[in-house]
Amino acid sequence: MSESVRYNKVIDLLESGHTVFASGLIWNGNIDDVMFVSDSDYDMVMIEMEHEGFNFDSLKLSLQFLLNRKRIAEKGSVQADVVPLVRIPPNARELSQWIIKQALDTGVYGIIIPHLNTVEEAKAAVVAARYPQVQGAADFEPQGERGWWQRIAPRYWGITPQEYYDAADLWPLDPNGNMLLIGIIEEPLGVENLRDILNEVKGIGAIWAGPGDMSVSMGLRGNAGHADVQSNLLRILETCKEFNVPCATGANSPDEVAMRINQGFRIIITSPQTVTPGLTEGRRLAGR
Repeated sequence: MSESVRYNKVIDLLESGHTVFASGLIWNGNIDDVMFVSDSDYDMVMIEMEHEGFNFDSLKLSLQFLLNRKRIAEKGSVQADVVPLVRIPPNARELSQWIIKQALDTGVYGIIIPHLNTVEEAKAAVVAARYPQVQGAADFEPQGERGWWQRIAPRYWGITPQEYYDAADLWPLDPNGNMLLIGIIEEPLGVENLRDILNEVKGIGAIWAGPGDMSVSMGLRGNAGHADVQSNLLRILETCKEFNVPCATGANSPDEVAMRINQGFRIIITSPQTVTPGLTEGRRLAGR
């Protein structure tokens, strides 16, 4: 594989200044949706395990059906065409290191952490998602605690275990990393602490501004369009811009896709079943 191309296509796009389009959320084990996404123009798929079932066998099956060998052959490299990430069940405050480890061991290219609120939670997620660094590495801290297991993930990426060990570090903490850690800010506490999180924790690759649980946590129970909820989403976005961290959010129509792109969101999440036209329009507006 060319040294100029990462295994994780999404990181390539973000570093190049492009808008990334994510399919979300695909229920874990829904093979029809997985195959639809694998044939689509999405850059990334978010596999849902927070609310709709926690099953690693279903996740492994979903990942296999996500592979599109025709596209891989046409591309001429093992870079995934639609990059899979998993939203794990535990909230960030639960510090569930073993779930992060086992999810990454299936071969996904990143983890989505729900309800990220504090610096300590962010540091714990970073530590869980990266391997211990070799002595003398420039990005030695924070020292990773991910255990080494070489049976599945390297095979899914199409590389050797040693190549995987070197490649599967967190971006941008490791500038050459291929693993993406996304934290969801979906409570007012997370909004208040986001500047400290991004200032002190360099392993967070992107932030997802989540309107649904934000509305619930603010006592507005599902009224994601409320002005106060939207104000918090824009506060998250502006903080991300300040620290040059890509910010993600959802969009439910082509018009909302256009609005979010114009506001400066770098990752646009849409549902493939309902707003595929939004993906088409978004790619046009983003020059892709």
